[in-house]
Amino acid sequence: MNYDLHIHTVYCGHAETMTIDAILKCADELGLNTICIADHIYSPKEIDTPRRIREEVAAYKTNCRVLIGAEMDVSGLHSDGTLAAPIPRGLDYCLAAIHYIPGDGFYPRKIEDNPLSPKELLKRWRSTMLGVLNNKKINALAHPGRMVATSIDMDLYFDDVLEILTEAAEVAAANNILWEINEHDRNMVRQDYHNRWHEIYRIALDAGVKLIYGSDSHFPNEIGGNEFVSNILKKLPEGCLETPESIGLI
Repeated sequence: MNYDLHIHTVYCGHAETMTIDAILKCADELGLNTICIADHIYSPKEIDTPRRIREEVAAYKTNCRVLIGAEMDVSGLHSDGTLAAPIPRGLDYCLAAIHYIPGDGFYPRKIEDNPLSPKELLKRWRSTMLGVLNNKKINALAHPGRMVATSIDMDLYFDDVLEILTEAAEVAAANNILWEINEHDRNMVRQDYHNRWHEIYRIALDAGVKLIYGSDSHFPNEIGGNEFVSNILKKLPEGCLETPESIGLI
């Protein structure tokens, strides 16, 4: 990889070593051409974060191109894809991410954290996905499938998940919204499903959705990491991954 379009900073509150200085030094050491610092926007309180990051980046000299983006949280209080905050002005790149159980607001780390029945969760996730992917201000969907994969027994419901993703992919393609292949999914998705995770992106490609890469790094040594992503790409058509240039970011 010569780019990384999903990097977090200390501003997110759970990436303590990710100072702007540390990020840029790491990107230069790796020889990355382009990075995007896309920190979380959980609520309207974080709307000013991208501006603060842009100002900090301007104070450093670096060999790579630095884009300023945001990872917009989808509100856990709704199930229609409503974002948790307005999208800040002046972004170079905007990701949307579903982290919370739609309409309930819980962050699921394991199946037991989901208070809903699997069928109700899938129903709400579907309406949330379709709502998000109809927001044409968004460039890409971050880690599609992650939230639901941690909330239900995928042994029983994986086919249902793929069916919803097939419908969602048609909407994403119509609105030119990319799907991100996310390196951090290797830590969030159950190991049993690592060898099937490429099926999500096969569905996307079949519908005409373009794919993009992001590490979702929260520590400097994660920047540019792509072992999980590379294993997914081996099972997809050669050359299917887009670049910042091919999607018109630069």
